[in-house]
Amino acid sequence: MTSRTLAQPAVQLGQEIDTLLEGEARYTRIVFVSAFVALRTILRLRDRLLAQFEGGCQLRLTVGIDLGGTSRDVLEELLRWNCEVFIFHNRISKSTFHPKIYLFENAARTTLIVGSNNLTDGGFYTNYEASVRYDFELPADAEEFRRIADPLLTFLEPAGGTVQRLTAELINIMAARGQLPTEAEAREHRREQFGRRPAAAGNIPANPFEAENVALPPLLPQAVRAEERRVRQAVPPAPVVPPAPQIPAEIQRGALVWRKPLSASDALQIQNPRTNTVAEVRFAQAGFENPPGEVIDNTRYFRNLFRDFEWELTGGRHADQEHTFVPFRIIIRGRDYGIRNFKISHKPTGEAGQGNITTTLKWGADFTSIVRQENLTDAVFSLYEAPDTDAPFLIEII
Repeated sequence: MTSRTLAQPAVQLGQEIDTLLEGEARYTRIVFVSAFVALRTILRLRDRLLAQFEGGCQLRLTVGIDLGGTSRDVLEELLRWNCEVFIFHNRISKSTFHPKIYLFENAARTTLIVGSNNLTDGGFYTNYEASVRYDFELPADAEEFRRIADPLLTFLEPAGGTVQRLTAELINIMAARGQLPTEAEAREHRREQFGRRPAAAGNIPANPFEAENVALPPLLPQAVRAEERRVRQAVPPAPVVPPAPQIPAEIQRGALVWRKPLSASDALQIQNPRTNTVAEVRFAQAGFENPPGEVIDNTRYFRNLFRDFEWELTGGRHADQEHTFVPFRIIIRGRDYGIRNFKISHKPTGEAGQGNITTTLKWGADFTSIVRQENLTDAVFSLYEAPDTDAPFLIEII
């Protein structure tokens, strides 16, 4: 096995890929994994990749649609290739699909490239990028290849609920949801970003950075240029809005991030008149694992889970605590109580790893009576991180 670091633009990944595709080599498997994909770049590669595919090569592409990085035009082009194309997308917006992997494999030799280069002209030619190219001689390097490639199987051989096989119906659904810009829209967005000027009163300071020329991508053949122009100028078909809602309700909940049976204290059912019932749910460890196989450290886990909200010191007799307000959708025994802003309190001094309860959810005066009336002792409280910008977390109690 040999490895080589590729630092672009001095060494362009596009040239490395061209060399792999232009030789006499015939591949049994080619896999591309990229967060963003550009139409011009796949048109450059199309004829050579499809020649391998028609010669019996397994051709697979796994692409992302996050952040508007891949257009509808790109997916419609890839759909016409009739090879394996998968879309990888996590509904939870904080988890962006971002890997870039390129694999060329046959019985005698395998090349694996892993780095920062997207499947775009910038990623292949003009951006500043870094990657590592591994070349394995087979069968001698088979074990070394497995050692390096096995951790990447999630992307090379994608499966699970975050992966969908590309179909015309899937394109229509994603377009109807506003997740797929057209190529023209994506290009306009890039122009707006490039042309943005800092807002400032008076004179704007000169840019202190120098300009540096880098080698341009090779010019597209005339036939491909004409095809790209037709795609850019075409009026996109109106998206087919999927009938509402066909997605199972359990998928709408999002990702389960904590679960426990409610104690009598959590459910506000303590009857001892001498005991002051605190209207809160204590975020205990509860044996919950996230990721699977790793039990959470509840003293830090929940503060990290809600880290994106604005925290402030509580003050007064709780000067050692901080708090924030988080919008939750809450469903109790099948009834939707809508979106409620619950207060989350955290005690940083309890993070010493002694198993203390450091984080709690306050039911609040307006919801306390509902919790008491429902008599939720031993009911299961499930907390989900939900794909809803208005309520990024969902509580379900059954």
